[in-house]
Amino acid sequence: MVQRPRRESEGNAALLVLADSRGSYTDTSVVDQTVLVALRHFGFPFRVYDLADGPLTRETLDGCAAVVIGQSRLGEALSLQETELLASAVEEAGVGLVNFDGELRLYKPPLLRLFGLEVDRIPMASDLLRIGGNDHFITWTQQAGGLMKLKRPVTFAQIKRVGRHVTELAQTAMGKDQLIFSRHNVPGTAYEPDQYPAVLAATCGKGRAVQFTCSPRVWHPEFLGHAMGLDGLFWRSIVWAARKPFVAQMMPPFVTLRVDDCIGRHDFRYAEVMNRHGHRPLLSFFIDLVPDEVVPFMRAKYEAGQVDWDAHALDYYRLIPFDFGVGEYSEAELGEVFARVDRWYETRGIQPPRTSYFHWGEVGVNVLPFMKARGRTFVYSTYHLGQLKWERLSPNWWPYGLNSLFYDYFPEDPDMYNISASLPRHLVPPDVLTGCTMWAGDNPTNDMVKAAQRAADSVRLALDSGFWASVTTHEQKFGVLTLEEIDRWLALLAKEVARYEARPVGHEQAAEYTRARDESWITSAARDREGKVSLSLGGRTKVSLELAVFENDGDGVVQRWAQIPAFEERFKVTL
Repeated sequence: MVQRPRRESEGNAALLVLADSRGSYTDTSVVDQTVLVALRHFGFPFRVYDLADGPLTRETLDGCAAVVIGQSRLGEALSLQETELLASAVEEAGVGLVNFDGELRLYKPPLLRLFGLEVDRIPMASDLLRIGGNDHFITWTQQAGGLMKLKRPVTFAQIKRVGRHVTELAQTAMGKDQLIFSRHNVPGTAYEPDQYPAVLAATCGKGRAVQFTCSPRVWHPEFLGHAMGLDGLFWRSIVWAARKPFVAQMMPPFVTLRVDDCIGRHDFRYAEVMNRHGHRPLLSFFIDLVPDEVVPFMRAKYEAGQVDWDAHALDYYRLIPFDFGVGEYSEAELGEVFARVDRWYETRGIQPPRTSYFHWGEVGVNVLPFMKARGRTFVYSTYHLGQLKWERLSPNWWPYGLNSLFYDYFPEDPDMYNISASLPRHLVPPDVLTGCTMWAGDNPTNDMVKAAQRAADSVRLALDSGFWASVTTHEQKFGVLTLEEIDRWLALLAKEVARYEARPVGHEQAAEYTRARDESWITSAARDREGKVSLSLGGRTKVSLELAVFENDGDGVVQRWAQIPAFEERFKVTL
């Protein structure tokens, strides 16, 4: 895959990530894929401080917005003096602290005093995490009382006492299965069935601190990983704790709508319903199955900038980029296919979007030059190109190696960009109407409440994870829905995700914006005594971007977006 260098940031408004290269390989090797990659993905300015290079100093700690501990067993590497400096930096200087290292038995007393902790020397293990309420900034977008089941148990510190000034945001559940697992792996111990602290937040003097009591391996894909439902806790903890103002190059809460397998049910009038709710849908259609009678409507919606019309396939079994179930098209065959596609668009007075969502997921390598020649440089493919569906291998798409939420360059041609807001099938059905309508006996009724909740789940997961969200379905489902039911579905969806202040946009805008974020970063962030932050950005963008500006508001946080223009190589701004 295309390699990506680490991009670090200077200045006292950036995060300081503590690590220790002298640690064991098993601890040091996962820091990049658990903590650092997420910081970069979220657009947080940060730099790494390796304790092997020398002890922590007051000047080093004063020169950052927050300290992030992202490596297991770092308590062993920090001396008593360094731990006291860290605790004092929080209490006296207002430096934020987020500790993802749950090996609290190894930390010296000054860190434990921040949270008033009493910690048992014997750890526990659990695969269940329970969210408490959702009235705190860190848990604002979580489902109150929700349970998250990990792929496998992760180590938790056994907390015996927590200070009265501390807010317990999440707990690890120790039920029968978890008790049996822990007793088997830590012989001779006995835990009471209960819920133990998992995420703690506290105001400590002038500063704020957050403590995760589990191993940072919870962010490793073997245990749970990123973009799996807990990322809201990850980034919101950092934002809440950091000294303000804190500025990050985050993804705005973009939400898109996509309908696949379109042939013109309801004469495409459902697009008008989507437009009334502020959406610019991408409708991916079979070019040989769309009746000529609906073309004037399609052209009018295209000219009004209200719908993007994407050629999905010729029909259900004749694909555009691949010989279905056989292999790559030859150059001559692709020439014939694209001549048909070009002719369809030209004769109907419609231009194709730059984004392509091909039917069935089989996409060849040979198609890339044809797409590139037409300026269609965003091609969605969850797997490596040129593979039959049953032979596909899951690639290591940036940033988390997933074939669900990702954005990356195609290694065959880095001018071509692969982008997805689809979702892990074991968490959310990729078609949000699955099991919600009477189509094919999926459900006894058309349940729009359930449909809105399903769609909201997909929006929450994507936005909490720092991606744009794509609400995706197939037009077959619309065949059993009335336009009134579709209208009700979208109205209910808007209410379900109101806390995100979601912005409906077209796929084109979301794709262009994502690539611009990917190819730019904050090189320096410095805060002066008056509370202004001077930023330098590097890279390049073809579209204007927005910076997330966070300020404290009592015990909470408020946010605004500050727009910056497109730039080449570097840009400076003071907020």
